[in-house]
Amino acid sequence: MPVLLSALILLGQKTEAKAARYLSLFLMAAVIVVIPQIIGFAGFYSVYPGLTFAPFSVEMFLGPLLLLHVYHLMYQAPPKHLKWLLIPGVVQVVYYLWAFTLLGDYKNKWAYNDAFHEPYVMPVEVVIGVGLFVYCWAKTYLLSRDYEKYLENNQSVASEFKPVWVYQLLIASLVLLMFFIAVQVVPVFITDMSYVEEYPLVVLMMAILAWVGIDAIRKLQYRFPKIESAGHAAEAANAWQQKDWIDEAAELERQMAIEQWYLEPRLSLRQLAQHLGSNESYVSRTINQGIGLSFNQYINQWRIKHAKTQLEQPHQSVLNLALESGFNSKATFNRVFKKQVGLTPSQYRNKFNNH
Repeated sequence: MPVLLSALILLGQKTEAKAARYLSLFLMAAVIVVIPQIIGFAGFYSVYPGLTFAPFSVEMFLGPLLLLHVYHLMYQAPPKHLKWLLIPGVVQVVYYLWAFTLLGDYKNKWAYNDAFHEPYVMPVEVVIGVGLFVYCWAKTYLLSRDYEKYLENNQSVASEFKPVWVYQLLIASLVLLMFFIAVQVVPVFITDMSYVEEYPLVVLMMAILAWVGIDAIRKLQYRFPKIESAGHAAEAANAWQQKDWIDEAAELERQMAIEQWYLEPRLSLRQLAQHLGSNESYVSRTINQGIGLSFNQYINQWRIKHAKTQLEQPHQSVLNLALESGFNSKATFNRVFKKQVGLTPSQYRNKFNNH
């Protein structure tokens, strides 16, 4: 019920609606996958043997839905061909619908299961399902890593958009995969597991997914910066090879000191480029090659420099100082300040006042 409730809330999400919709479908599919174990544990198959081949096998949707969720969360234009990854899941559902509705009573279903489904269909189903899931999992992980690099070079509040909860979802998905292997591969190749033996795995998986769903609802309340299609700035690269980026960086430093754009909360590379009357790629190269920092590091360096001068005022609260310096929270300010200075803001103030 917590997983289903999370899925329904995400289904109605207005912000990041497409990404939330795919995550909602992922959670719903995970619930459907475990229904056979739940009703088997409750003894329903003994009372209603005709439930054999009920279309609860939707494992092949899980990996593609996870990948589609991440693409729509992080990228401006996800590749259209990704939806083809949903075809194995559609075939799987159609097959089980056919077996459930057209094979007749439970005796015919059991006979078909023993003669054809278990020896031939299930091994193929397991191999394709696990392979598809592993591919989508690895692709999701690599996309998330690329997104972190993008944030570091384009957002002054990169830490607020880091896909930490996506990594949590990847961990939950690994548990999901281990569960799938336990309940599918073991019965096929080793020995049958009873519904009672499988049930603790079901409970563990649902607990993890409930946690992920609730976390996603909390963090999908604002739009995530999107990576645009690659290659839009490549044409300018050759013209910039001979540029003196140190001189460009010096001019940038001069303008930053005068205009104090770094005090703007959620300042992005695009906004800074607009202030300078330039483009993102040019400004990014100025910072990367002329100063040797990422955009996020550069803006935070200015913010901490400003904050250090303000800390000399003994009556200024740390929270107000953080907000006035361009940070969106005291926690982020404390973390960045300690990373750059080696002391917390309070420790720095005390050290300054003691001198």
